[in-house]
Amino acid sequence: MGRQKTMQPREKLYSIISDIAQNYHFEPLREGPHGKLMHKNLVLMTLTYLLDRNHLLVGEPGWGKTTGAKILSARLSGIPYDLYDAMELRGNPQKYEEKIVARPHYGKLAKGVEEVVWQGTFGLDVINVDEGNRLPYDSQDVILQGIDTGRWNYQNRSLYEGKKPTFITMNERTGSHENGFLPALKDRMDLVTEEGFFTTMVIHEMNEARLRVVSELCRQDYTQAALDALAKGYDDYKAVLKGRAIDGRLTREEKEGIVGNIRELGFDNDAMLFHQAFMAEINYSVQYGTKRRSDPSSMDTHDQHYAGVSVLHSFSPRSAMAVEDYAQALAWFLGEDEVKLDHVRFVLPHVFAHKADFTDDYKNKHGNDQREDNEMIHLAKTLADEVFGRYAKTIQPMKNFIARLQKQDLSGDEMKAQKADMGDGESVSLKESDHDHPLMKDLVRQACEGEKKAFYEEG
Repeated sequence: MGRQKTMQPREKLYSIISDIAQNYHFEPLREGPHGKLMHKNLVLMTLTYLLDRNHLLVGEPGWGKTTGAKILSARLSGIPYDLYDAMELRGNPQKYEEKIVARPHYGKLAKGVEEVVWQGTFGLDVINVDEGNRLPYDSQDVILQGIDTGRWNYQNRSLYEGKKPTFITMNERTGSHENGFLPALKDRMDLVTEEGFFTTMVIHEMNEARLRVVSELCRQDYTQAALDALAKGYDDYKAVLKGRAIDGRLTREEKEGIVGNIRELGFDNDAMLFHQAFMAEINYSVQYGTKRRSDPSSMDTHDQHYAGVSVLHSFSPRSAMAVEDYAQALAWFLGEDEVKLDHVRFVLPHVFAHKADFTDDYKNKHGNDQREDNEMIHLAKTLADEVFGRYAKTIQPMKNFIARLQKQDLSGDEMKAQKADMGDGESVSLKESDHDHPLMKDLVRQACEGEKKAFYEEG
């Protein structure tokens, strides 16, 4: 343990992830950006922890979604696995607000005194929700507000614990026993990964891994002390949580330092433009102006060539910001000094897959594809690859022109003639109708807005 104290934060994360993958929650190595091998799901879950974002884990029952989240929570935070297990929110159709957030103090209420007894989940460093799609919609509304703002409300009382990383699991196709997710809650789940079968080579080691979790990541005395303190009062409970029982954790100061380093990383031009190209293809419609769930699929010839006709939902600003955050965090994790196109391409399908609602036509088109991922992640990767293909053919060759548009580096004569001089006797049209790709239409349209002002801004 002495060696871990001298580790740099990035090295400590590498050590924690390797420890989990080898001893507690087996996961194969997969190729990441620039050909680097990594334990993909564990890495993405670690980035969720660092960024205090919300992560959806999907898969068949029994393949370790909730277990993996609690193991990672314990190793990164130092709070024992068994306390996370005791405090997780377990989804079922009868779980209402009092079982999730708080309840009245019945003894004091009988004496005419109002006091709230808060649940202990929110005091932990990580919120874990098992089978969140089985919760009734009223309870999902409660969770939606809490994981979004870090503030939990009950009656006329409010508890602010700050934004916490949240892992929510969902079993594949649980039928009548599930309610599904509220669209707003689904939009606040920033990223999705799938847990599933990958090899039979570790099948005889799984029971040993389970026993190691119990012996190495559980602390019965600590957990019992925390639960006893919670029975006395929330402040007593939080006092117990100040101590950490699992060695080798990431300290609060280390986490804050990492996040600061992540935020300092800039994006290269290709990373930004590809992200914009994806946003434009998904959200822009020649026929309807913008992408709406309520509109039928566009039959416009131009729209048919782009990604928007393959999905029912738009790509919200919240999702776009999540792509940026995860791409920055991944670049930092890989030791890069800048966010590049490959980082954006890697995280984007995992941000978009569970929110897209792919059309039946697109599902039928790729329904028989050979794939390693579940359907929605596979379709998201396929769609992102298609957008990249069009980006490479259409946007990359136009980068000099785009740079001029973004800088508003256009002369009055060029604007009047509606042609931009690109040198060597070549020019590019400034008419929106002369461009086909939605990003080019958007860029030209915004450039031609120029110095226009609302009548109430003039002067």
